[in-house]
Amino acid sequence: MANTSALLSELIDKDDLKDFLEKHQKDFVNITPAEYLNTLAEKYEISMAEIARRANLGDYVYKVFRGERNPSRDILICICLAINTSLDELQLLLRLAQFYTLDVKNERDAVILHGLQNNKSLLEINAMLYELKLELLIAERDSRRSPKSKKDV
Repeated sequence: MANTSALLSELIDKDDLKDFLEKHQKDFVNITPAEYLNTLAEKYEISMAEIARRANLGDYVYKVFRGERNPSRDILICICLAINTSLDELQLLLRLAQFYTLDVKNERDAVILHGLQNNKSLLEINAMLYELKLELLIAERDSRRSPKSKKDV
């Protein structure tokens, strides 16, 4: 599998797009977020029940892993923290789900990245976010509910 930089360079230099696409068919990521989550759970040998407990998601985690729900960015981050994935694995999951990856230039993301790199739990990361008066990693499971305004918090 070619790395992203090499692929990008080749794509830029390539005149024939169809040729590039055919040549690199095996390099394209063709996996759903749910499939990737299941792969991660197997790799780290962690049960759905344990993920649900650590991420504070309850039965919702089962729906996410079956692909029945499209979780928010925060939920995916919570799940990765519960599994204790690497940063690269978390970033790939966010890309697969078509979310922004964690960005060190975003204050909240920087706190999450720091916690992830220092093996902090979801609870510990939320404590750091709370101390800094940043939005907590809350697993919002029902997109029909309107988000709380700052004055409600």
